[in-house]
Amino acid sequence: MLKAIWVNANGTVHGAVIYALPDHAFSAACNAYGKTSLGVNTTIQFMESAKPGDKLVARAIEINRKFRTGFYRVEVFREDNLIATMEAMSYRKNHYFIELD
Repeated sequence: MLKAIWVNANGTVHGAVIYALPDHAFSAACNAYGKTSLGVNTTIQFMESAKPGDKLVARAIEINRKFRTGFYRVEVFREDNLIATMEAMSYRKNHYFIELD
């Protein structure tokens, strides 16, 4: 969750601030298996603007995961309104960043 405060010249939340939220959710989702994963590509679509003080929530969904690559969709909501979607692809390295028993 993010409480948006940075604005652009139009007085709405800067797109980079909105982008940071789904990018972080994507990172958490693609690294959830314990192996280091890196973002390869992201594409974001902004459908509505956000205003200062809006509470934004991102939800990451794993669409497909292969041996090395993962595909994700991340949705950004302001209350019940979908305001942005991100499609993202990750590359999974061969080593774990956490200890496995």
